[in-house]
Amino acid sequence: MVIPLFREVKAYEFLPSAFYDLSRCSASDIVSGWTYPADPTISWHLSTDEIMTVLKGKEQASRFLSTFIVNELEGRDTSLSCIYRNDPDPLQRRICPAAFEAVTFEIVRDCNGVVCHRVTDPLFAILDAYLIQKRETPIGRARITFRACDYCKDEFAHAVETARLTLWQKLPSWFGIKLENWPQTNTP
Repeated sequence: MVIPLFREVKAYEFLPSAFYDLSRCSASDIVSGWTYPADPTISWHLSTDEIMTVLKGKEQASRFLSTFIVNELEGRDTSLSCIYRNDPDPLQRRICPAAFEAVTFEIVRDCNGVVCHRVTDPLFAILDAYLIQKRETPIGRARITFRACDYCKDEFAHAVETARLTLWQKLPSWFGIKLENWPQTNTP
């Protein structure tokens, strides 16, 4: 409901994040609009143009997440400083790659979508890719306990921060909003 309000009061700088927030919902929820729970006769819907804007931005964000998974997780090389990199035991050498394979599996499963009733939230999923490696509890259904070494985690943390910043910077263009000033480092 805030999208028309932001347009009406010319608060265009809030539109990218409002569209992004809405884009995390399922397409059917976006199209069906919002109904006041206490009175089902009161409802609100986006215009057809705004629905298309949200869906196009949603597709761009989804594509960004899949590219992040391919470029930063699948087959991720270990850090040159990895403590397991030159270990004579081949199983030890696989610890960090296996840890990132486990993260890939969890992100592809999109566990944040099921828990939060969101189809996808790329900003969260990218951050979660890093946080999975920091959790004390095992990962996912298979209870995976692989943890990358600190060097590999630090390199991945840099890749995560870069990706989240890049995604944030692209939001206005993905949702067709031209802004003179858009915060470049204010990712949620």
